[in-house]
Amino acid sequence: MTTAIEHPAILEPAKVLEARGLKVTRVSADGQGLVSPEAVAAACTPQTRLISVMLANNETGALQPVAEIAAWARSRGILVHSDAAQAVGKIPVDVQALGVDFLTLAGHKLYAPKGVGALYARDPSLLRPLLYGGGQEMGLRSGTENIPHLVGLGVACQLARHGLEGEMARQAGLGQALLQGLGGLRVDFRLHAAQAPRLPGTMSIGFKGLRAGDILSGLVGYDVGISAGAACHGDATTISHVLAAMGVPREYAEGTLRFSWGRPTSAEDVTELVRRLGLVLASLG
Repeated sequence: MTTAIEHPAILEPAKVLEARGLKVTRVSADGQGLVSPEAVAAACTPQTRLISVMLANNETGALQPVAEIAAWARSRGILVHSDAAQAVGKIPVDVQALGVDFLTLAGHKLYAPKGVGALYARDPSLLRPLLYGGGQEMGLRSGTENIPHLVGLGVACQLARHGLEGEMARQAGLGQALLQGLGGLRVDFRLHAAQAPRLPGTMSIGFKGLRAGDILSGLVGYDVGISAGAACHGDATTISHVLAAMGVPREYAEGTLRFSWGRPTSAEDVTELVRRLGLVLASLG
């Protein structure tokens, strides 16, 4: 069992399992982008063996109730995995407090080298290797380890932990500055998952009546790096599966952008972003 708002790193393997004859149930999210523990419990059957729920959504930043879900699942002998790629390094993540059996993280999300990650397993004996060979990684993943990248991941985790609470507060302040700046542009926009607990450095914002591709095209000329919450192909616009699961109105979903910032981002950066975005939006209005 998984959710309808997971990253493709979870949804695509789930499709492979279905093709092999396994049953996969996908629980949807509410209007705030949150998965209900009650909905997860209702979707499980006596045959359910694994639940995979992300800790933080990669589009909206909404934090899912993983600990509550894991506590319920443990009492029924169901294993729980959480994709914490978007969360580690941005908020405190404690596998013991979450109560999960498995947790995955991606190094580049917390300034480690690209191409390195980690899997936490409460009981490694439950895992079976996908790659066979020399028996590296305690026999779970054969292949010569990339030691420099592994060291880089370890150091990145150490650095991320230092002053994390203060950095979270600073980034949350940048988010409030962004919203305040957008409010001054006099455009109709909507912050998705506004009432949900969210990452301090991620916002999904929909601009009514506009297309994300058009906004992105304009921002490229102003050297702004940003991503869309809708994929545009020619004259067609495909709403992201996350926004669709949340039931976001199409007039906002089509014009959705994901804003994200981190440790190098300053208040001046946010002010300049709003200025450049204002120029683009004015040209589209």
